[in-house]
Amino acid sequence: MPGRTAATARGVDAIPARPARIQDVAAAAGVSVSTVSNVLNRPERVNARTAERVRDAVAALDYVPHPGAAGLRTGHSSSIGLVLPDVTNSFYARIARGAADAAYDHGYSLVLCHSGDAPEREQGYFTMLVEQRAVGAVVVPLSADPTRLTRLRERGIPLVLADRAMPSQEGCSVSVNDIAGGRIAVQHLLDCGAGDILVVNGDRSIRQCADRHQGARQAVRSRRTARLDQVVAEEMTVAYGLEIARALDDLPDGVFCTNDFLAAGLCRGLAERGVKVPADVQVVGYGDLDIASFVGTTLTTVRQPVEDLGRAAVEMLLDEVEARAEHAHEARVFAPGLVLRDSTRSLAGG
Repeated sequence: MPGRTAATARGVDAIPARPARIQDVAAAAGVSVSTVSNVLNRPERVNARTAERVRDAVAALDYVPHPGAAGLRTGHSSSIGLVLPDVTNSFYARIARGAADAAYDHGYSLVLCHSGDAPEREQGYFTMLVEQRAVGAVVVPLSADPTRLTRLRERGIPLVLADRAMPSQEGCSVSVNDIAGGRIAVQHLLDCGAGDILVVNGDRSIRQCADRHQGARQAVRSRRTARLDQVVAEEMTVAYGLEIARALDDLPDGVFCTNDFLAAGLCRGLAERGVKVPADVQVVGYGDLDIASFVGTTLTTVRQPVEDLGRAAVEMLLDEVEARAEHAHEARVFAPGLVLRDSTRSLAGG
């Protein structure tokens, strides 16, 4: 009979044509609607035999709980906002992958918000997330000032910053030690025999660019005979790395690019000029992005645990949401590491 929902104790005779409702599950299992709700949301309140009967009915009816109804009961939905400045950049895509994996593991969905690093657009997304009762947001700012971050926090939902360190008394954040990363990169160039080193950087108002350059300076100070110079790209892209390589008058013997896109463009531009990497100029990138393995001369680069940033940010956010009384804000910092490839020599003077 069409639409029949009667069931035996172990199963259902027929699945209704329309999507199953919680009332159908209750009827099929021979329990109340509140018991079904408890099995789905608070299973510890239901004895094992009854819970098994309910789960059998859920499976047989292919019942999917309605997330909106759960949000009305709990005061929030099961979604987390992820606000990224550039969804086309593989670095941010890897943060999103780690965040999505963590959200899925904990039973939450991820709402992707492309901010373009525009404060007004960020504010708009936060208004939407509040209206949709999202449990919180992970924000990846490119260039953020304290007043801007304060305004975001005032929107009324928990917030974790990713790829940016901040004092733990102000909230949770996850980041990479970029000072150490810059130091590792330039120290490797020095160890490989480079003495005249150029840093190809982005705008130093971007915290990560400033930190990587600071680390580079620290490495050079340990080698009195070494010299460090810097050129700033308008954008940290392959095109600007290529342009910089074409414009260099005096070639250094080592170059540290503060991201892999700049390094890939620089290597291409050097090749156009007949300059060999690493025989004439050694190059180190930053990020260990996919492009580092696909350029003509594969890039020695500084690896960041990018997926770990996304995963840790979501887990810290959920800890704040689910254990507010016991939650303590944390500024978690991950260590970078060097990945050796063909754009540098392995031994000094080699």
